[in-house]
This record gives sequence, C-alpha cells and structure tokens, in this order.
Amino acid sequence: MKFEKQMLEMLVAPRSAVEALLYGETDALRLYLYGLLNEQAEPAQICRELGMDQACLMHALDVLRNMGLYYTQGETGEIVYVLPEQTASQEAQQEIYRDVSFNNLLQSLFADRELRYEDYKIFYELMDVYGLPSQVLLMLAEYCISSGSAGNKISMSYIRKVGRSWAKEGIDSIAAAQHKIDAVQRNSHELRELLASLNILRRPTEQEFQLYEKWTNEWGFSFGAIRAAMTATTGAQYPTLKYLDGVLKNLAQQGRFSASDVQAYFALQEKLDDQIKEVLHALSYARLTVSAEQRTRYMQFVQMGFSQEAILLACAQAAGRNGAGLDYVERLLTDWHEKNLHTGTEIRAYLDGLRAKQAKVRRMLDAAGYKKRVSSGDMALYDKFSEEYGFADEVILFAAGCAIGASSPLRAMDTMLRRWHGAGVHNLEQAKAANAQFAARGKRANNYSDIDERRYTDDDLKNQIPDPTLQFMQQD
Repeated sequence: MKFEKQMLEMLVAPRSAVEALLYGETDALRLYLYGLLNEQAEPAQICRELGMDQACLMHALDVLRNMGLYYTQGETGEIVYVLPEQTASQEAQQEIYRDVSFNNLLQSLFADRELRYEDYKIFYELMDVYGLPSQVLLMLAEYCISSGSAGNKISMSYIRKVGRSWAKEGIDSIAAAQHKIDAVQRNSHELRELLASLNILRRPTEQEFQLYEKWTNEWGFSFGAIRAAMTATTGAQYPTLKYLDGVLKNLAQQGRFSASDVQAYFALQEKLDDQIKEVLHALSYARLTVSAEQRTRYMQFVQMGFSQEAILLACAQAAGRNGAGLDYVERLLTDWHEKNLHTGTEIRAYLDGLRAKQAKVRRMLDAAGYKKRVSSGDMALYDKFSEEYGFADEVILFAAGCAIGASSPLRAMDTMLRRWHGAGVHNLEQAKAANAQFAARGKRANNYSDIDERRYTDDDLKNQIPDPTLQFMQQD
C-alpha cells in the first residue's frame, strides 16, 4: 500500500497516546481518533457516526479518562484531548510513584516493556479503589503475562478487568491469589484436554473459559463428570464445547453432577434407546437411529404406565398395516390407558376376550346372512343382546336365523330380542315358542315393517364410535 504524503492532511498524536491506545480497547481508539478529526460533536452524533450505542460511548470515555487522554472543562463538561503528561499534576504523579519498590517490581515483571504513567495508574486504581494488596497485584500481573499469548504486551485494560474480577471474588491475600491461579491453571489444563478429545489442538478461547467456569463454578460439575458427558458428543456431526454445554445443561436440570451420576444416566439412556430400537424394529422402520422426537414419545408411553412388553403388544396389533407407526401405537395405548390396561397380562387377557367376542359376533353375522367385517357397532349390538337382554348365544343365533330376509336383519334381531326380553323369554325353547306364537297370529317371519321404522337412542349412537383396538384387530 503506497501513500502519497503530499495528498494527505496530516494529523499529529502523542506517541505515548498511540502506544496506550494500540494495546487498549477498540472503541476507545476509535473515539480518540474521532476527536482528532472533529472540532466538536454531540454524543448522539458520535454514536451515530461511529455505530456504537450510548453505553459503549460512555465506557470508551471512561477508558480514555483512566488513560489520562482527556479531561472535562468547566461546567459545560466539554471534552478536551490532551497529552498524558498534561493530565497528571505534580501531586498526582507523586501519588502514582509513591511506592518505588512496588513500581520497580512491576517493571521487572514486564521486562523490556517500559511501563508508563497510565499503566501504573491502573495498578494503583486496583489497589486504592478495589482494595487489592500490592503483593496480590504483583501475582495478578505475573499471571496475566504468563498465561496470555501476548506475553508482556498484554493489554492493560485486560489486567484491569481481571483485577476487578479478583476483587469481586474477594481475593485479598497471597494464599487466595495462589488458590485462584492454581484453579485457573487446572481449568486451563482440563479444558485443553477436552478440546483435544474433540481434535481441537489450540489454546482455549475466552468464551470457552467462560463456558468451563460456568460448568464447574456455577453448575457444580466435576471434571470427571464433564469428561463422562463427552461421550454424548460422539453422536453429533460437528461436536463442539457449545454442543457439550447443551448436554451438561440437561444433566444439571436432572441434578446429575458427579461422574458416577453422569455414567449411570448415559447407561440408562443407552438401555432406553435399545428399547426404542426394539419398538421401531417391531413396526418395520427402515431406520433404527433413535431421534429426540421418538425418545420423547416413548417416554410418554412409559409415563402412562406401560411396560416394554405392553408397548410391543401394541406394535404387534399395528403390524401388517400400511403406514401403521408410532401414531397408531399411541392411539392404541391411549385407548388401553383409558380402560386401565397397562400390564402385558391385563392386555393379553383383554385381547383374548375381545377375539372371543369377535368370533361370536362373526357367527351372529353369518347366521343373519351378513358377509361384512365385524365393526364396533356390531360388537356393541352383541353386548346389548347378551348383557342387557341377557340372552345366550344359542338364542341370539336363533334370532339371527329368523331375521334372514329382512331389509335390515340386525335391526330385525334387535326388535325381536327386545320383544322376547319383554315377554320373559330366557332360553332357546322359550324363544322358539314365542316365535311360533308370533307367526301364528298371521305375521310372516320375514315381514318386519315395524322394525324398519325403529329409531336409535343417544346411547345406541354412542355405540357406533369405532373401537381402536377392534380396528387394529380387523383383517382386510
């Protein structure tokens, strides 16, 4: 990049200011340069032209003030840019340099980087305002220099940030500072081990440190627990610490913080997934990879009180039907749940009884001349004949034979059996006698015009609602 100097309108800035801003915060640097280019501007105009909000502007001003690069003039609060040497009165400089031994130790830590007034001022601010002892500040400086990639070129704003964090945590002694440094170094070692397990071979970022501190300090996970949770990342296409954060959040919500708790949880998850795969196989799913949605639905079945055996029985009822998947199983299990059927023994007994009744209804329909499939309405009508009217199968089959030829044999049977029930008929002999008497009064056996005008009650209509279990049992 070539610059034509004669084409430039030159600006002059103090070397010390440039050095301070070079290692400082970006917003402070931009604001300082903005002030060099403009004679005056309102805060709203500055925010608009620099693309920063009011909070960022005030923070940048605070940084510049602490660096000694401006002061406010008079009651108007007008900002005046000055050389760092101009902002420090003789008294202030004497205050900053009051502890020569401390200053010399600081300078020795930074080696060939010559500390300036603004640099010392940050350390004295941490000492006077935030209450950090000088020995703690020396340990803080040494830690920041040794742990950062910039070495002794570390940003003073970063040192101030770490110092404020230490003060907030109450680190006010050499022992507390050493404990903090040891913990951070241990976290760094452990975090790098986690990154290496993800094939990420680099130093942890600040955001990754914040994640790890959240897991250990805020949520309370041990390193062993976090390492155990790493097994969950193997199923991710692009495993990251952010993905691991979601896994740990779920574990924290369940109160599983130790390595043994996490291992037990994943063992349970593995067993659960094996059971779900068994269900998917029973439903002839082509893909047996368990999804989060399938896991959620399966857990709903379990929470309803169903065992694996009961769920597989529901799958067996749906087997052989095109498109019969988890939706069919859910409908069937919901019906059984409403009937208070949850165990394999209860469900098999119910299904056996249903098949036996279905066989009886099939014989009734055959006797009446029907060639259709058994419906839930047919089952309900049979229940009416056998339970409400109290007739045995032989009486029902006799009535069915008598109804052949009617326009609606089932309605004819209903009328006939209701009449017999009202007349006190209880067995086959009495039914035959009642039918003979009815025929003797001149009624033709196949003439049931009064039957065709029968109207169903609300209870009869309710019995027409399909039975989910019966629908699954019906064959095409």
